[in-house]
Amino acid sequence: MKIITALAFIFALSINTAHAKPFVLACEPEWESLAMEIGGDLIKVDSATHGQQNPHFIRVKPSLMSKIRRTDLIVCSGADLEVGWLPLLLRNGNKGVQVGQPGHLLISDYVTNIEIPDVLDRSLGDIHPQGNPHVHLDPQIIIEAAALIEARLSILDPNNAEIYKSNLKSFNARWATALQNWIIAAESLKGKSVITHHKSFSYLLKFLGMNTLTSLEERPGIPPSARHLAKVVSVIEKTPPLAVITAPYDPDGPNEWVAKKTNVRVITLPYTIGGSSEATDLFTLYDQTIELLLN
Repeated sequence: MKIITALAFIFALSINTAHAKPFVLACEPEWESLAMEIGGDLIKVDSATHGQQNPHFIRVKPSLMSKIRRTDLIVCSGADLEVGWLPLLLRNGNKGVQVGQPGHLLISDYVTNIEIPDVLDRSLGDIHPQGNPHVHLDPQIIIEAAALIEARLSILDPNNAEIYKSNLKSFNARWATALQNWIIAAESLKGKSVITHHKSFSYLLKFLGMNTLTSLEERPGIPPSARHLAKVVSVIEKTPPLAVITAPYDPDGPNEWVAKKTNVRVITLPYTIGGSSEATDLFTLYDQTIELLLN
């Protein structure tokens, strides 16, 4: 009797597993949002980080360890954005999400990255050998990333492949309309210059046709010195920018000091979903970002 009961339990478990929704773990909120656009109600999805966190640096808590063990697809920016914590997370993951498996997707591996360094020297700061990893702020790359996610979901859940393809088609149509609206709305930003804190917005500025005068960070990931900030003030006095732009997680000290010295405007852009209360998905992320730059 016990054997029959055990076999029945195993059979029931196998049926439940066979029909379980694929679980997608995104390293950042932008990929969580995009996965939801493609997977809809057919998947479960969560993000390892939230919009107020610096994705370079997070603690791998036990709750995250638990999630990676049951993950079917992990989607990350890549290009070493998560190098400080993703390897540890993957060591606790199942075989399906390891490098080279269909359940392992780094978006930067499949798109054209910018700002690839000519020299690799850690004394130059937190540089990324594969280029700038903040790829989600190029709306053209979002189109490529959506196709990548659809392809992986279709491999992992072939029974619903046609629905994923249909969702992708719907998303692409809505995104194309929004993209044209953003291009028209942001026309007056072309040629204007800003100062950044970190190179978080390079893809966005390239898309908008804007220029970067300099950065508050002298070297990526390293707090700026007073001497460097004095140079930034000199740059602002000679060539006044539209604004200093920062992400929600950037420290306030440097930009506040520069703003006090020069009266330059400081704009905190949402950077990702949840970076502001208005940025609730990829569409509103771009809506609010462009609105803040215009206003």
